[in-house]
Amino acid sequence: MRLYYFLYFGGMGAINPFINLFYISRHLSGTEIGVLGTFSALVGLLSAPFWGRLNDNIRRPRLLLQAALFVNSLAYYFLSRQSAFLEMAIIIGLNALICSSINPQSQAQALEAATGAGTYYGSIRLFGSLGWAIAAVLSGLLIQKTSLLSAFYMFGLTTLLAALVLFLIHPSRQKLPQQLPVVKPVRLPMKQVLLEMIKNRELLAFAIALIVMWAASNGTTTFESVYMQRLGAPTSLIGWANTVGAGVEIPMMLLADRVLRRKGSAATLLAGYLSYVVGLVIIVIHPSVASFFIYRAINGVSLALYAVSFTYFIVERTPAQQTGTMLALYSVTIAGLVSILVSPLSGWLFDHIGPYWLYVIALAGYVIAASIIYFWVLRKPKPRTQD
Repeated sequence: MRLYYFLYFGGMGAINPFINLFYISRHLSGTEIGVLGTFSALVGLLSAPFWGRLNDNIRRPRLLLQAALFVNSLAYYFLSRQSAFLEMAIIIGLNALICSSINPQSQAQALEAATGAGTYYGSIRLFGSLGWAIAAVLSGLLIQKTSLLSAFYMFGLTTLLAALVLFLIHPSRQKLPQQLPVVKPVRLPMKQVLLEMIKNRELLAFAIALIVMWAASNGTTTFESVYMQRLGAPTSLIGWANTVGAGVEIPMMLLADRVLRRKGSAATLLAGYLSYVVGLVIIVIHPSVASFFIYRAINGVSLALYAVSFTYFIVERTPAQQTGTMLALYSVTIAGLVSILVSPLSGWLFDHIGPYWLYVIALAGYVIAASIIYFWVLRKPKPRTQD
């Protein structure tokens, strides 16, 4: 599973920092790039509940994940051959239809492996950070020496290898004692899972915090590499900046596991949000290529705390038979809904007020999200005592 995460996140590290540079090179505006994000999110929003339910119910969910990885690599290959907005939108939409399940399925597989080995998610996730760190810098150097197409080739190769590695992972073969009856878990409909989330104070607070955070940071996530390029950074430096962040994540994943064990998932999540605030303050005060390297290093700390706590926060508050569905609801459906509404606006803001103010907006969003977690989750109201 660690090798899978190394390859899977390595593929993302090869393409994600540079994908919007590709769109810009194809003469797409910020608004058009935002619309592509909206279209992808809309399709993912509609398909994610289906994939989450299927993942919870089928006997061999790894085969479903492998199929999605194969489609993902193929879609990005065809995307690299396009230059028109409409063709790009069609490919991105079809890819989202199949591949919206990859992240929650990967998380579910990693949790299963970690539980079986008696360890924590962070010890697996850190290999994803290592893969990202290596791939980002290699991709940046290759792009500078060749073209942006190198990133697509690296992504396709590593994603296919990740799919193949899953053949080496076998489900737990632990047998139940013969005297105990096998109880088939009750599968709740998606509507009921959503109602359970709304009724749970902490899950609802987390959902609201995520909505605020994702909405506020949508523009910075989308246009970071473009902003760095405008500040004078070549693709090799953009790759190195991503590598610095991912490199910091590697030891921080193990530290995040320790923080999680001692302080709990909610406190770890809050620490991640506050770290993001510190990094954004640096960019807002002094936007420069050097500041982005510091920002990325701090983000390595933030992402490690956030990635570890995100999964456990949900799993600890969700019945076992709903885990896949609930993870998909948070990581795909809610994120997709926010992206549908916000991506075009972020693109419009990029075109009209520039990338700097996107970071100011993101800073405000993270402060609000951290406040929600602190006041709504960590500081629970004390039960009233009768006189």
